[in-house]
Amino acid sequence: MLSILIGIILAVTVAGCSETGSSTSPGITSEPSQTATTQASPSLVQGNTSIPPAQTSASPLPAQASELLIFAAAGTKAPVDEAAKLFEQRYGTKININYGGGGEVLSNMVLAKKGDIYIAPEQRFMDSAKKQGAIESTATPTSMAFMIPVIGVQKGNPQNIQSLADLSKSGLKLVMGNPETTALGIIVPQILQKASLYDTVNPNFVTNAPQIGNIITMLKMKQVDAGFIWHYFATTSSADLDVIWIPKEYVTGIGEIQAAVSAYSQESGTAEQFVKFLISPEGQDIFKKNGYIVDRQEAAKYWTANQ
Repeated sequence: MLSILIGIILAVTVAGCSETGSSTSPGITSEPSQTATTQASPSLVQGNTSIPPAQTSASPLPAQASELLIFAAAGTKAPVDEAAKLFEQRYGTKININYGGGGEVLSNMVLAKKGDIYIAPEQRFMDSAKKQGAIESTATPTSMAFMIPVIGVQKGNPQNIQSLADLSKSGLKLVMGNPETTALGIIVPQILQKASLYDTVNPNFVTNAPQIGNIITMLKMKQVDAGFIWHYFATTSSADLDVIWIPKEYVTGIGEIQAAVSAYSQESGTAEQFVKFLISPEGQDIFKKNGYIVDRQEAAKYWTANQ
């Protein structure tokens, strides 16, 4: 009886050992599965043995420049200052801006051979920037906003100036922008010639100004009776002056604010990012808030192109 019991125990033990050798323990990959995992994965095809970046994380943003230097037409100061402040707060890039007449700041930029962005008041200055090498000849400037020529008068309009013809009144003191440094310095004589008023109005000009902002100061200080300025000053300087709109048929040109990354820039990536910020919906709202026109079709309502 004892021998029979021992025989049964030995038989069971041998059978158990045989089953254990052919089974797979929990959590251990069986041989067929290991063979399957040796098939080529996307990161190993065509001999690429590098470990791919994690697909669940976003690619890092480009490194931001610590500073940008901008040369800009003075007519853009209010919106560009505001946009620069927001950009600095958001991205940490300090933006330094030199303002002046469109031609004036371009000359300074070319002389210094530095700067990351040039902002011009109209196409003529951007073309000049390309000719002087400040902007790459193949660059396409970005249009941001439009400015319309108007007559600026002292607050309350004490001389009762209501039209271009009224600028012919004897004894008036008038001012316009310098043609070498401002877009209006070119446009205003054309307006007067088209209205057949150049010969009668021209004697009343007592000076010209390197920047249109200088004209605003002269009107505020009552040094002149009227001057040709941009329409947005009716918003930004409403406490200091009034504006008289010029009939569309006499307006031969407008200011088209354009920006381009400079050929001198060592931070073109961040510079391009700021230009794109200026034409983003947020940037365009800043221009509109300050009285600028951002829609080309709307701007076309105030001047007669190519006539």
